[in-house]
Amino acid sequence: MNNPFLTFFSLVLLVGATFSCHNENFQNCEAGDTQQLETFYKDEFEEIPCSLQNIDAEVNEVNLIIKDQTDFEEYFSCSDQFPDIDFDKYFILAGRYRHYNCAGLDSQEVLVCKNKVVFRVRMLKQDCHAFTNVFYAVVLEKGYSSLPVAFDVQFEN
Repeated sequence: MNNPFLTFFSLVLLVGATFSCHNENFQNCEAGDTQQLETFYKDEFEEIPCSLQNIDAEVNEVNLIIKDQTDFEEYFSCSDQFPDIDFDKYFILAGRYRHYNCAGLDSQEVLVCKNKVVFRVRMLKQDCHAFTNVFYAVVLEKGYSSLPVAFDVQFEN
């Protein structure tokens, strides 16, 4: 099993399969069999700036599913008091994308596609040279928390 060619070939196949499946899953969601989900607490997140804490700062993309108050307080850092979220009725999808140049959040939406929740986040690159953390979060009804979740985080431009 120490054959370098076999190891390299296996790695190439694995990487290729990973990228092709990633793109295929999200492209199939465009086919009209999707349902856009209502999100909640949007005003609270716009009024109270938050970010993620207790995550690996070196990882470019961190995505979290927050289902209770304990995890919310562990992973969220807000400039003011935390938004008051009823975790008996709701859960949170959140993340942070670290980019080597300036970037900003363009849009976010949540869809159900083929019995999977897809959190689609679009960012825009901006014209400056500074590391930027783009924070994104949505609050969904608890009924969707049993479905698998896919994060589709990409740049628009």
